[in-house]
Amino acid sequence: MVDIRELMEVPCDESCSNHSKSFEEVIKVLDSNSELGLSNAKAERLLKQYGRNELKGQGAVNPWKILLAQVANGLTAVLTIAMVVSFAVKDYGEGGVLVLVIAFNTIVGFMQEYRAEKTMDALRKMASPSAKVIREGIQQRISSTDVVPGDVLTFEVGDIIPADCRLMEVLNLEVDEALLTGESVPSIKLVEPILGKDVSIGDRINMVYSSTTVAKGRGRAIVASTGMSTEIGKISNAINETPAQLTLLQRRLNMMAYVLMVIALILALIVFAVNKFDFNTEIIIYAIALAIGVIPEGLIAVITIVQALGVRRMAKQHALVRKLVALESLQAVTNICSDKTGTLTQGKMVVTNVWFPGHDSEYIISGQGYETKGDISAQGRAIATETALEDLNFRKLVECCALCNTANIVEASEGNVWGDPTEIALQVFAYKMQMGKPILRKTKKPVEEFPFSSDTKRMSMVYLTKLEDVLEVYSKGAEVVLTICDDVMERTGNLRNISEDGEFMKNVTVQQEEMAKQGLRVLVIAYRQESERAIGKPVCKWKREDVESNLTFLGLVGIRDTPRIESKESVSQCHQAGITVHMLTGDHKATALSIAREVGILEPLSASKRSTSKRGVKGDAHVVPMSSSVMTATEFDPLSEKEVDALDELPLVIARCTPSTKVRMIDALHRRKKYAAMTGDGVNDAPSLKKADVGIAMGAGSDVAKTSSEIVLTDNNFATIVQAVAEGRRIFSNIKKFVVHLLSTNVGQVIVLLGGLAFKDGSGMSVFPLSPVQILFLNLITGTPPAMALGIERASSTVMQVRPYLKGLFTNELIADILVYGTFTGVLALLNWVLVIYAFGNGDLGSQCNTSSNLGACVTVFRARATVQMAFTWMILFHAYNCRHLRASLFTTEGGGRSRFFANKLMVASVFLGAVVPVPTLYIPVLNTGIFKQEGLTWEWILVGITMVVFFLLSEFYKLLKRRFITTPYTMTRVRK
Repeated sequence: MVDIRELMEVPCDESCSNHSKSFEEVIKVLDSNSELGLSNAKAERLLKQYGRNELKGQGAVNPWKILLAQVANGLTAVLTIAMVVSFAVKDYGEGGVLVLVIAFNTIVGFMQEYRAEKTMDALRKMASPSAKVIREGIQQRISSTDVVPGDVLTFEVGDIIPADCRLMEVLNLEVDEALLTGESVPSIKLVEPILGKDVSIGDRINMVYSSTTVAKGRGRAIVASTGMSTEIGKISNAINETPAQLTLLQRRLNMMAYVLMVIALILALIVFAVNKFDFNTEIIIYAIALAIGVIPEGLIAVITIVQALGVRRMAKQHALVRKLVALESLQAVTNICSDKTGTLTQGKMVVTNVWFPGHDSEYIISGQGYETKGDISAQGRAIATETALEDLNFRKLVECCALCNTANIVEASEGNVWGDPTEIALQVFAYKMQMGKPILRKTKKPVEEFPFSSDTKRMSMVYLTKLEDVLEVYSKGAEVVLTICDDVMERTGNLRNISEDGEFMKNVTVQQEEMAKQGLRVLVIAYRQESERAIGKPVCKWKREDVESNLTFLGLVGIRDTPRIESKESVSQCHQAGITVHMLTGDHKATALSIAREVGILEPLSASKRSTSKRGVKGDAHVVPMSSSVMTATEFDPLSEKEVDALDELPLVIARCTPSTKVRMIDALHRRKKYAAMTGDGVNDAPSLKKADVGIAMGAGSDVAKTSSEIVLTDNNFATIVQAVAEGRRIFSNIKKFVVHLLSTNVGQVIVLLGGLAFKDGSGMSVFPLSPVQILFLNLITGTPPAMALGIERASSTVMQVRPYLKGLFTNELIADILVYGTFTGVLALLNWVLVIYAFGNGDLGSQCNTSSNLGACVTVFRARATVQMAFTWMILFHAYNCRHLRASLFTTEGGGRSRFFANKLMVASVFLGAVVPVPTLYIPVLNTGIFKQEGLTWEWILVGITMVVFFLLSEFYKLLKRRFITTPYTMTRVRK
């Protein structure tokens, strides 16, 4: 097995240190030219040497591979063996039925997964169809797959970077690297070398990476790595090398299949031994009948259909399930490792806090995402927008946000916005204050722009007003803007000099730091009025230093990527369900900490809970002290496995994550015997998505992440994960119900058939209490439909109030249920056989009654067999209602009685039809005696009715004992709506 972490960290090629070298050194190593680029001949040689600039292993959907996956399981193997044996002894009816069962199971599973993969294939698109390169001194556009190391690239706003490159020249360049680093804000790029070999990808700001997008400015760079050697290529390689693992249910079902096969062989040997190894056709058929009784033919079909229906339900809830087993896997999840950007948050920058002089507290701005409606509040008190705008300082601050801005909003509610994320946030804020750019530009005209520069860290725009010769300068930027402010505006609009006021400057700095601690990106907003006469030259000749001086400080604006409305409730539901949520993000620690607090991932412990937070102690183990729950990747990564395992609790928040950090987290959870889900949307999430027990990708994320996952959320909403977990738990709970139903039926049949070995006719042959056709009829016609109805049962009201279940499907309780209910049905059915033949009959077992249709000598056996058939049929139909809850009484709502009795329409229909359909087989000539080897009933119906009552009483008594002696962690009274 290949370790993903090793693939991503070692061996380190030359590209690992390109950020620490000057671009001249990189050019020299690559034997290129910064002005002329490569020659066409050399580019062709390098293309042959390095290969095409594309990722390997992402071919089209392979239907044969999907088909093979459907039949490569233990239960199908056992059914295939039974089918082959049936045809070998010329039992074509049984063999034909098994062929249909196997074909049906395979087709349903194949169609579901094939459709899911085709959908994913349709979603895949080329990341970068073309690139602008300089070769032989001429700029030309080529296919991105033809880019080679040493190529000189140029790019501008909107371009997708085709390869990993070392920057040579930048002009206000900002690159959106969210898919690779998780950063919610575009990375500002520089050219200077960055020393240090342990610099994270997000901090290598003199590099640009394949599949990232230019958000602002333009640049020129030398290609350092292509194809599988890029950062994305390394991640893709790690993903392809990670083998798929079977889920808990798959492992348990395979084990069950092999155990049942062994039991079937043992029972067949018993049949032959009792009949002194006389291998005639009749005895072989009896042995096959007993083997059929062991194997639940309809189990795979029911599981496949139930999971397919679950997939349809999840599709309506915005989740694309790529693999049927994924929903079952979700029920066991103990830890969800989630990305922050776009998953717990909206992935949209929003103005949330505004501070300006003369106010004791900040203004809090409400509103979600790009919605242009929001309210103002301060210290929990609502403030009308009109009232707030009466403060001339605040009004001017809003004007600056709207006008010192290049973003445009067409229809924000529909996401029709474009521009830098920070500027979009400022523009949306202005719209909320009813002062958007279109309104203000009716009276003000832009005449000059000084764009944001990584050197000055600020942006300014000059506007011409209606007043003659009056120009207004609006500036925004980092804290450096404060150093060029000489005045501050008061509420009335009057200016007060602050150039010598050290106390005021100190207060502003403290406020900046407090806002930064909240995870906010803080911008300083400033303004001034000026004229061409005062500057001494026309505005077209103004320089930045003419404009950006003697400014008036207006206030501070705090921007952040806000949490989704549903995130806090969803995290709370996870905690209720015993699931720990971890945030693993590429963002900074302060930002991650703020969001984690807000959505409820971090909660301080009370004194009573603090003692229970240690690992291995029962209690609210999902909540740990904040002081020990937040780490950065540089703190977590150096820890050895032994040191990580020694931690009382794994950190709930890890900031500045790298791909290897996330994989290490999954490994650490696995060592603690946890069942981990990983959610994310970026390329950086792909390795952990692949290695996690359940990978959940976001629909708006990268193709690499989607192809590495089992589930894709089309709405990118963390809340959908909670619905998926609840659906997984519902499916697993229902699987337990119909497994008990089907296997207890099989146990009952085995008891009846084994008991039948003791009843021999005059020739010494054992007499079947149930014929092979009756057994198939029981399993497929009257047994499978109710089991399928159990599979679509609504979730219990307690489904998200209990801890994840990690003990697998076949627990001691479930095995006991199968054996106890199977014993009840088998013994009661066999008792009917004995009563009809010996208590009320003449005790004559006839001759050749297993194969003969002669009523003369076999009438008693045929009537007894029919009684067993109907008693068994009606018991297993009633047992379906019994299995709706494996502990609650049928008299309770939770147990399926009262108002819920008719709630499951498929259950009602399958039970009704299952009870009625066998009746004609008792009375139709030839069908009854010739095929089913039975005869119509008269007074025996009374025995069938009494058997039903006894079975009901025994079942209720057994459930009472379970409730008395087994702890149930919930109240069994309600039903989930």
